[in-house]
Amino acid sequence: MLNGVRRKVCTRWRLTTVLAYILCITLRNSVWASEDEPAAISYINRDSVNKKILPDVTTIALEENVPEQYRPATNRFSRLWKEHINDIIGYDTVADIAFTLIIPDKIHDDAFEKNETKIREFLFDHIVPGALMEVKDQNTYINLNQRPVHVNLSCIDMLMAYEINQSAKVLTKRHITEHLNLVFIVGNLTNWHAQNVSTNKLNKRNIQENNRYNEPQRLEMKNITKELASNRENRIGQHVTNFLAGMKSGTKVFQHFFSSSNLSQLIDDSSYMVLIPSDTAFQRWHPIDWGFYPFSVQEFTESVLRNHFIRIRQPLRMADLRAAHAVHRLKTLGGEYVVLKSKPSPNANNVTILSAYTLSNGIEVFILSEVLFVSESIVSRLHQMHKDKETPPLLAFPWFGAQFLSHSFLALERDTRFTQITRFLNTAEIAQFISGSNYTFFVPTDEAFERYSFDLLPDAVLASEKGINMLLNHFIRGRLYDRDLKQGEVFDTVGGMPVKVQRSFENNITVNNAHIVESEVFVYNLGTMFYVDDILYPELLKDEVKAITELKTVERDIPATVPGTSSGDIYTTEQSALFTDRFTSTTHRSSLYGLLTTNADVEFIPLDATESSINSNREDSVLLQDDEVITPKALPLRYFYESQKK
Repeated sequence: MLNGVRRKVCTRWRLTTVLAYILCITLRNSVWASEDEPAAISYINRDSVNKKILPDVTTIALEENVPEQYRPATNRFSRLWKEHINDIIGYDTVADIAFTLIIPDKIHDDAFEKNETKIREFLFDHIVPGALMEVKDQNTYINLNQRPVHVNLSCIDMLMAYEINQSAKVLTKRHITEHLNLVFIVGNLTNWHAQNVSTNKLNKRNIQENNRYNEPQRLEMKNITKELASNRENRIGQHVTNFLAGMKSGTKVFQHFFSSSNLSQLIDDSSYMVLIPSDTAFQRWHPIDWGFYPFSVQEFTESVLRNHFIRIRQPLRMADLRAAHAVHRLKTLGGEYVVLKSKPSPNANNVTILSAYTLSNGIEVFILSEVLFVSESIVSRLHQMHKDKETPPLLAFPWFGAQFLSHSFLALERDTRFTQITRFLNTAEIAQFISGSNYTFFVPTDEAFERYSFDLLPDAVLASEKGINMLLNHFIRGRLYDRDLKQGEVFDTVGGMPVKVQRSFENNITVNNAHIVESEVFVYNLGTMFYVDDILYPELLKDEVKAITELKTVERDIPATVPGTSSGDIYTTEQSALFTDRFTSTTHRSSLYGLLTTNADVEFIPLDATESSINSNREDSVLLQDDEVITPKALPLRYFYESQKK
């Protein structure tokens, strides 16, 4: 009897043990699956999933309801819609559901390759059922291609701004009707578009669209190939990223720098302590109005980030730090040392620890009130090395909408080598063509202008269509550095003409036929100037120069041809004796002819009809007083010609 009871108890115990083991295995697999499998996306507009619906925009004049600067992009998007969407089969046009059209700032036909499927994919990527007009951080929508459209608040250009899918910056929003909203962005949401922008036959760089010149190179990865890095799951980096994404405020700047850095590929699966400076800590180094922001230098920013990660066997908790009353000296990934102390309050290198967090995988995170290893002296030295990163003051003159042009003009105006180019810039209306920033300017010296007698050109010629075109051929869209001027490179100017670079082994650089005499003159972070000793495409004004500068002196130094006369005519000049006596320098007279006379000031009369007028002029000249100012307007030059004898 007793043995039977014991057997029943043992059987029950064994059964319970087996059930518990099975339950543990099930729970463990469930946890592992939750860690490895991506979480299901919760869409704000979940009711639109798998629905084939389109907004009704045929009766709406979009271009009339948007600001002027966004109309070209809106018109382009609207035209593509009318050509490729209106007659699509299988989709229902609805009028009672709100839609948001995401309008890219630029749409390139070359990317579509005249492929109907690509065009529709592009348009559907930018159409969202629902009121994306709200644009809130961490909201995710689904577009007509059934792809996620994720909104996040990030630090862009050192300012907090919204991004979509971490690739497109939100510019502004516009409410059109009750059921239609517009969101204008920089960039686009179709991945293949950025990868397949075609280049022209001359392999000229489209610097404006693919501006790699201002983008610093990331730090090299240690002992790891790019293929391995892309395939390996970096759980440490992912945990830190998830933590930063979950923080609604206070660490957005660090999150931006960390996500755009290469640091997540350098840390391994060891235990770490992460010291994260607050947004206010980074803001301390941001210029109030204008100046140098050290974290605009990518290499410096990455080195600072490395010194905020500490690899340690057992992360030090805040409770342990408070209880130990000891000093802990730890080495960072960047090679610096951090001293952690508990008194007078918990601090790292005497920087206050504001708060502490322990992540699920054991990582300890300390939020700091300051950025470690950054000082005034370090920033000052960094500033001297990176003048191209300095932000400029906002100028209201000479051209408010053309900051690069305005700052370039003011810099050149202070240099006595550039009196002619500043006169040219002050006369020609080119601000509308060189608006904003991100340009390269090849600046000719005064000697270059004088070589072609451009210094004698009147303002009317400089401001003419030919003059403006010649000047625009000295500007390139996109910022070039000296390292970008490589042998054989070809760039398109704003004026539409190509510029070819020649670079010798002695590092002598020419653009077309102009030698660069001074390189990399940075105009803040707006663009770059290169000083050159020649004019690019001077032949554009050769006719205007010839008409003005080939005037002959009193000793029959007169152009061989004059508008309105035959090429075989011979010219002579006569002047009053007083004028000739006062200006005896041939060079001075030639300059006056070019600067103060034009064809409208010259009167051509037959030679045989001048004898009486010459005598009359000589008699009248006696009446002039010595202190009177004699100019060509007061005493005009008269050119006399006689037909060449046959």
